[in-house]
Amino acid sequence: MCGFCGSSLDSRHWTTIPVTDARATRARFRLAEAAGRLCAAAGFRLAPWGNGFQVTGRTGRRELASDLAQVWRLADRLGSPVDPLDDSILDRLERES
Repeated sequence: MCGFCGSSLDSRHWTTIPVTDARATRARFRLAEAAGRLCAAAGFRLAPWGNGFQVTGRTGRRELASDLAQVWRLADRLGSPVDPLDDSILDRLERES
């Protein structure tokens, strides 16, 4: 457990990119940016935070997620459920890009 942020450091989800060098840091920011577009569609924000993500709900409440699976669970808890595989969201994101 990280004494600073309280996140678990020993379990890794397949979406986790450890921050070990500049290239890994850029990859994590790209992942957060792509997932952030899905989050914005549901009304919350996502930002990289340490080895995980910071999830900010509509009311400003913030929680930390260690991986993308936890991001979706936190979105449900923060009142902004999102299905990352929803066809309408994916179609809209494709049109925007």
